[in-house]
Amino acid sequence: MSKQQAFVLWIIWFAFLQSALIIPYAIGGGVPEGDNVAEPMAFWLWGACAGSILLATALRWLYIPKLKDQKKMLVALIVGLALSEQPIFFALFLIGADYPQNQIAVLMVAVVSIIQFAPSYGTPGYKLEE
Repeated sequence: MSKQQAFVLWIIWFAFLQSALIIPYAIGGGVPEGDNVAEPMAFWLWGACAGSILLATALRWLYIPKLKDQKKMLVALIVGLALSEQPIFFALFLIGADYPQNQIAVLMVAVVSIIQFAPSYGTPGYKLEE
């Protein structure tokens, strides 16, 4: 992969990372504050958030390392980043203001998931120890 192509991967990754930090401010009005309501959050919401993150993690560590074609690598990167960012939207629109601590937890896990997609694997000269 050329330096220009690697640069594109890094720019896309950085844009997704920044959007994950900006979206809660732009759409949600800032970082949620306060305590959760006494009633536990619906289990299916946790499953939706965790499922998306697990799918993204599997894509990153099981599928992307096997890719040699740069177009497939770009598509896999974008799909993985979208899966990583999806729980942020779940937190804003489905979890809601009743669970601000859960929203923060989902945001933190989503950002870590996005960070794992840093495209070092697409950078010229980068090679994993085998």
